[in-house]
Amino acid sequence: MTRAMAAAVALALVLAGCSGFVQPDSPETVTPVAVPTDGAGYPPGVSDDAVVPSTLASAHARTLATTNYTLVTRQRVTDSNGTVLRRTNHTRYVAANKTYAGQFRQNGTELNTFTTRIDYWTNGSIVAARYDNRANRRNQVTWPVRDDGPVSDLSERRTIRGIGGAVDLSVADRSDAGVALVGTRFTNPDRLRTPLFVSEPHNVSVRLRVNHDGTVSAFRLVFDAQRSDQLVRVTQEMRLQNVGSTTVAQPEWVANTTQRSLRE
Repeated sequence: MTRAMAAAVALALVLAGCSGFVQPDSPETVTPVAVPTDGAGYPPGVSDDAVVPSTLASAHARTLATTNYTLVTRQRVTDSNGTVLRRTNHTRYVAANKTYAGQFRQNGTELNTFTTRIDYWTNGSIVAARYDNRANRRNQVTWPVRDDGPVSDLSERRTIRGIGGAVDLSVADRSDAGVALVGTRFTNPDRLRTPLFVSEPHNVSVRLRVNHDGTVSAFRLVFDAQRSDQLVRVTQEMRLQNVGSTTVAQPEWVANTTQRSLRE
């Protein structure tokens, strides 16, 4: 396997499985409230009676595919004492012309203390990435794009669909800005996209803010789970920012990358 292929595989594996903050928190109790029967409407896939996750997630992705935006995800896994086992922050800057860039940061203490730092950029034809190897030496490489590039789910469509498929969602509030969806009961937890080595999710609380065009502008998901023989709490958050105004410029460091062929 070439160095470029190794970098591509490592980057894809890291980014595909992740979408934290520090203080422990309990899942909030949210009681759905009565919503108005006229005036503001509903986003695609949302009604008084039900939420259709696939329709909502598709509307979210379809709308974002035609514009520029910034998407920020935060995830943390803590033990029963509130100690952070893993914290993951991922910010991506996306343009409608298949150009996007991002910063991925992850640190943890699960086995050994580790920190992962990856910066990436793609114009739809090549991928450029800089990252630290195990010797803490900075690597900067480029390689041709294959499939979707370094991030397979830019808009978090699959994450949103997974939340909707795993949790019983209902409308808690409706206004001219959109709707708030909440849920505190798992219906099919196997559909939830959980962090690596985390299983058996339970005790869930989630709140999503959905615009009328179907874009999910924010969500916060908290649940308890098992990691090996340890009880952990997972907190996942997403924020959509600067829709229509995000700019994606080629980073200066791309000019200093080493070009590699995946067939070398």
